[in-house]
Amino acid sequence: MTPSSPTRWATGLVVCISAASACACGSSSASRPTPAESPDPIPSSAAPADDHHVEADEQRAVDEINRVLRQVSRMRKLPALGSVAGRVIDRPTMLRQVKDQVRSQVPMEAIEGESAFLSTFGFIPADYDYEAGVYRLIESQLAGYYDPDQKTMFLMGDLSGPETEVTLAHELVHALQDQHYVLGPRLTYRKDANDAQAAIHCLAEGDATSLMLDFTLDESGLSAVAIPDETLRLEIVSSMALSPEMASFPRVLRDSLVAPYVDGVLFVHGLRRRGGWASVDQVWGNPPTTTEQVLHLEKLFAREPADTVPVPTGPSDGTWTTAHTDVYGEQGLRIALEEWMPRRVATDAAAGWGGDRVAVLTERDTAVTVAAWHIRFDPLPRRSDGEAVEAFSAIASSWGKSGLGDVCHTLSNGRRIVLARKGRDLAMVVGAAPDVVDGPHPASACSQLSQWASSVLAQQ
Repeated sequence: MTPSSPTRWATGLVVCISAASACACGSSSASRPTPAESPDPIPSSAAPADDHHVEADEQRAVDEINRVLRQVSRMRKLPALGSVAGRVIDRPTMLRQVKDQVRSQVPMEAIEGESAFLSTFGFIPADYDYEAGVYRLIESQLAGYYDPDQKTMFLMGDLSGPETEVTLAHELVHALQDQHYVLGPRLTYRKDANDAQAAIHCLAEGDATSLMLDFTLDESGLSAVAIPDETLRLEIVSSMALSPEMASFPRVLRDSLVAPYVDGVLFVHGLRRRGGWASVDQVWGNPPTTTEQVLHLEKLFAREPADTVPVPTGPSDGTWTTAHTDVYGEQGLRIALEEWMPRRVATDAAAGWGGDRVAVLTERDTAVTVAAWHIRFDPLPRRSDGEAVEAFSAIASSWGKSGLGDVCHTLSNGRRIVLARKGRDLAMVVGAAPDVVDGPHPASACSQLSQWASSVLAQQ
């Protein structure tokens, strides 16, 4: 996992934390196959020891790192351009380093904005500590990471021999990526770039996961690309979902953690089946710019761009300040829709994505927070409304509604949401929380929300 990764919605709405953390391995022991043979575990230099023993442990780690690097380089068909420094640290130290990276790169208002968006749409509870939850999720999966800024591989000191070797196989692909394609600038957090960075994240993690699978299958003579896509997807998802720690997190955070590995490895396998690792390297030279391109190879090869969607304005009543904006892409839309419908239905509904923009807004006088999501769908031959009608119907049906007029629904958090469509554009607007204001508030009534949705759709 890249420290710009830990859990991205959009690989996912957790992009603000994931974009700063550079290459943390999320392949926990529950999700890693075990090689037939592996060296003894490397002791942690964080344990009490004299300087001589610490130096010996560090040297042993470096020797093991560069041994695996040679094997990974051969299998990945990407030459190592130098050795990789290594350190063995304990779990608290590793998590502290990840937190320090996040705090140095990601503005606090971005983290708060993500939290507000998730809670407003009901994807996390209103009182959920989003930042702390993400760090706990990272900690539950953290085994090691490659830091492109320090050019150093950090390994958890409590790993067993098999865990160490498989973690190295994954993370050292990130080191090779960094040596050839310079990872750091690609992974640095940027405002309104969730989808674009998620696409790079999928490429990086898919590349590393595909090689890691090859590594574990090497002695059997099998290749990871021989595994059927759906079988592989289910294996990765189930291995992480079965973890007791994972079950305690909101679904959207769990799915955001898994998505770059699942979508990424299927993307990379599609490339490898067309032209081997050389095809993957070609894409690194001209990477995907949207998760739509990751999820649909034909759109990558056509270099289909995303539509630019304007930032939604606030309701007509009150004075509204925009607190947060972002673009979540097809992958982020799919993860969101899975809150309301089965995955296969959500996948089909999101597949026509052409562009989007989210805004979280706060009313100056009452401090009421609302949110809007404007989504544009790709056009279809002979259909000016593109695939928006199918997406509208899928969402409305998941709420027990029918018809093509505006739909008003009450979310699990008590807020009302209105879904509206105009041509190939959809708007989902969420009103005020019922316990935030005394008495009915215009920003929470269905009729007022419908008017707001119409004004969002009028923005072109």
